Amino acid sequence: MPRNVAVVFVHGIFNKSLNFSEPMRKALSRRLGNKASYVSFQRVIWADEVRDQQQAFMERAIAAEDIADNLLRRLILEGLGDAAAYQKAHRPENSSYHNIQRCISNVLDKLDDEGHADRPLIFIGHSLGCHIISSYAWDMNKLKQRTRKLKDVSPFRRLDTFAGFVTLGSNMPLFTFAFGPKRVYPITAAPYHPTLNLVPAFPGVALQDALKEKARWLNFFSRRDVLGFPLKPLYKTDQLNGRVRDIAVVSEPRRSKAVPFLSAVSAHTGYWTNETVLDETTTLIRDFID
Repeated sequence: MPRNVAVVFVHGIFNKSLNFSEPMRKALSRRLGNKASYVSFQRVIWADEVRDQQQAFMERAIAAEDIADNLLRRLILEGLGDAAAYQKAHRPENSSYHNIQRCISNVLDKLDDEGHADRPLIFIGHSLGCHIISSYAWDMNKLKQRTRKLKDVSPFRRLDTFAGFVTLGSNMPLFTFAFGPKRVYPITAAPYHPTLNLVPAFPGVALQDALKEKARWLNFFSRRDVLGFPLKPLYKTDQLNGRVRDIAVVSEPRRSKAVPFLSAVSAHTGYWTNETVLDETTTLIRDFID
């Protein structure tokens, strides 16, 4: 009997499109054929949590000092500004970090309302979205094990059915350098606690053994993408538990290779329709439907 699966897309920096995931969703649906009917696709749009503030500042700065308003400045403001905004604050009030995570929670709540409390969950993230998903899963894992706040919600909503993680052009290593190397853990490793015996966030603890065996983290990167990195060098081998695959792809159009800047930009944005990405991701989804 086919199994229902949920797939959630999370965008990265500088996103301006509400339909950023549509090319990949359509391509995956075509590849899945009639099995696509068992998949609920949803997308997380979080840019609005920071974009209004960025644009308001830009307008004030132009009015005050008549600074140049061009594509490069907008790229810095709305690109690096997105990454700078996603910094964890101790208090959830008036915090972009918590507001962005709340965007994920709202999408998961919507999916949870459909039923299927034990269906596998697959996240697909691009660029900063990879780090956002990883930190969300990490925070959720600590919260549900250290408190009773999530004791009454479904396994799906607790991320206990987290079965697949697809990262496209991940820049997660950049967000680890504030910590010493001994404090850098992937979601495949349990967080440290002096007295509690905690478990990793991935794969989800509520997955059946057969499904847990299929759980994997696919990390796609292009060697020309200056914002996309392999992830295995970031962690100790025993922390990954054999779950992570770094997969090099050619995500940039071949005609752009002659211009290094264009090649780097197109490589970072080209994962959504890359054939290898689509084939591997389709196989991942199909493994959990079957």
